[in-house]
Amino acid sequence: MIDNTLITKPQYIAHSMDKLSDIISKMKENKMWTVPVIKDRKLLGLISYKDLLSRRVSLETKAINVMNPSVTVQIDEDINRLIAKFYTTKARVIPVVNEKKEFIGFVTRETLLSYLLKADEIPENKTAREYMTSPATTIDENDSIARARWVMIRDNISRLPATKEYRLTGIISARDIVDALYSVSGRKRESIMKDEERVMAMPVKEIMKYPVITANGKEPLTDVVEKLLKFRISGMPVMEGDRLSGVISGLDIIKAVAEKMQLSIPIEAKIPQELKSNLDFKANIDDILERYLSKIERLTEVINFKVSFKEEMRSSVGNKKLYTAMVRVTTKIGDYVAKDTDWEPIVALKNAVEKIEERILRKLRKIEESNKKGIKAEEA
Repeated sequence: MIDNTLITKPQYIAHSMDKLSDIISKMKENKMWTVPVIKDRKLLGLISYKDLLSRRVSLETKAINVMNPSVTVQIDEDINRLIAKFYTTKARVIPVVNEKKEFIGFVTRETLLSYLLKADEIPENKTAREYMTSPATTIDENDSIARARWVMIRDNISRLPATKEYRLTGIISARDIVDALYSVSGRKRESIMKDEERVMAMPVKEIMKYPVITANGKEPLTDVVEKLLKFRISGMPVMEGDRLSGVISGLDIIKAVAEKMQLSIPIEAKIPQELKSNLDFKANIDDILERYLSKIERLTEVINFKVSFKEEMRSSVGNKKLYTAMVRVTTKIGDYVAKDTDWEPIVALKNAVEKIEERILRKLRKIEESNKKGIKAEEA
């Protein structure tokens, strides 16, 4: 059962018909990254800064039309399952529900890291250098905010170290960009659009934060966690002297704990021996599986994720081989199977997984439309 010390009650809860303008105002006021959308104590979805970064919608838009579905944990799930869910979904928060699917509260990365630190579960002999993401994705401080937004969406990240002549000068987050974009209100649409264009054209240095809180490469993970919790940040650049060598986040620490505890991730891959011996292929497939498992687990709970490859034929030219990738995913809302064939097995796998992702999204849209009709009927 999830320890009560892990669960936090959000300072603000949105309702299905609340306006986005009011929600963003409360997010800023309460310094919340994610807001739950609730109806009759049931969780409908979440609204986060990361979601708002990827699409621009009117401040008059209702919560039910902006929110995204969320993976949840049951109050009676054990800590290992909770850690695995954070690792696979890369979520900032995971809602906790009871047996009636009623919303109880959040487990955040911060509360989980604090719990793991107190329980001595953070590997003491590991350093920031071993778990950081390197090289760091950066942006020049003179680049536009529009480019920073594009890079964040492209790389699925929420912060970017800003540099000048390769030296760290600041950091910009999804929150900084969204707050700048949605600061306009009470104006005519033409004025708002011009203001948006002005904001997106501004250089990063206009809204970036500085000085930057950093870690050094040899810093123990326990010290990194203490720093993240002390300054209430989700991640920070890692320095080797004056050189920016990477970025480390709370998620990287959770990955270290998952490895230490040897937690099982619901992925099973059957790969032909010839492909197994190809190190580049192995690295690419691990990246694709982790990325898409994360995306799907954000949509619904994944129980099983199986991948297999089959050689279909050999080309008479260049000894190329045609492969079929088969993907089977068992989720909380149903079972999905898809396959694709290509001369490049990685391409076949990517296409097959994207087919499943699209089918799951279609199913969730139908569920969402059904919920919306029910809500509108009740309010009519």
